[in-house]
Amino acid sequence: MIPSADREWTLKEIRRALADLDKERFVKRSSYEDVAYLENAIHDLRDAERSLISEKEEELISQLRNAATILADHSRTIRANVAKMNRVAKVVDNIEGVVKRVVDVIQEFNRWH
Repeated sequence: MIPSADREWTLKEIRRALADLDKERFVKRSSYEDVAYLENAIHDLRDAERSLISEKEEELISQLRNAATILADHSRTIRANVAKMNRVAKVVDNIEGVVKRVVDVIQEFNRWH
């Protein structure tokens, strides 16, 4: 199965065509010219395969970089929110300490009066 020339081949299609050409190349009835033609076609398909893999690799790297940037942004937001929450918790702890001291002072005052 050979895809039409007006669209790009998928990696699966290239590999299927390579397998078909490899089978055809080893048929005993093939002439030297046919084998040479098949080997040139295989070479061209291998080049197309490497090129497609390289393109896909670049796309994936770009997508991974974008995802890493998004994750870094989320991480910064989370750290900022945690810092705010920690400040609130620290204020609550300080208020608790002040309330305990006030209670201690009131208890001492009541003990003396």
